[in-house]
Amino acid sequence: MRKDPVPLHQIQAFEAAARNLSFTRAASELNVQQPAVSRQVAMLEQLLGATLFRRSKPRLTLTAEGEVLLEAVSAGFGAIASGMRQVKALREGEVIVVNAAIGFTSLFLLPRLAEFQTLHPDVRLEIVTRDQNPDFDPAKCDIVMTFGETGVPGTRSKLVFREELIAVCKAGYLGSDAPLERRDLARQRLLHLSSPDHADDWKRYFEGSDAAPPQPRPLDRILSYMVYLRAIQTGGGIGLGWCRLIEEMLDSGALEVACDHKVVTDRGYHCCVMPRAANHRGAMIFLDWIAEAD
Repeated sequence: MRKDPVPLHQIQAFEAAARNLSFTRAASELNVQQPAVSRQVAMLEQLLGATLFRRSKPRLTLTAEGEVLLEAVSAGFGAIASGMRQVKALREGEVIVVNAAIGFTSLFLLPRLAEFQTLHPDVRLEIVTRDQNPDFDPAKCDIVMTFGETGVPGTRSKLVFREELIAVCKAGYLGSDAPLERRDLARQRLLHLSSPDHADDWKRYFEGSDAAPPQPRPLDRILSYMVYLRAIQTGGGIGLGWCRLIEEMLDSGALEVACDHKVVTDRGYHCCVMPRAANHRGAMIFLDWIAEAD
């Protein structure tokens, strides 16, 4: 049975607008005029019978339907990009497989990869994310990005950046009350990242104060960091972010600091060269580069 064709131009326009939360920036990225992006998105909304964006100023926001479609489109584009890299690798030879969490990949690694490829065009990379991936095997990777107090034992590793926890919220969420003191922050709706590494982050944040985080409601416990971050961005509550991962969102005004208190821990992100790539020149180049990345 023939499936309905996917409107690729409309999907591309939607993805660019959703990622940038702006028709204007999406148009610039796609090298078209802004009305063309608006028209493609409107056609997609008509096809789906759903509104994908709230067209409010100063920026677009996604509806629930838009969030669902963005997640599916992002996964599809990621699969296509991975397939293209694999096909290219068959022709060009060996690639370095870099494995990392989705949050680190999306917010820190990907924005810097263009710089790496410019500096080292002869080093070919394949980025693979491991979140909720039952087939993840670090032994099949050349480089693994880990989070903790140290890198993978027995590997050559370097610290990329130390964990700095900061409380953040959607711009304007607290009105004129921002930033709050920790005792006042404890009375707010706090979102909790429930993955094992981060279940106690709020406890770390309030340590040494006379306040304690409230027990989260089930709705306020989120497993995926990217979903967690989206909940903060859409005004679902106040969450904790890592300074190096969210600095662009703070600079752009998409997020604001909810409390001036900052916690620097003994943990951080480490780049680890796995044994199978111990003698690979490209892996060592990547290790040195990411350890010095701004």
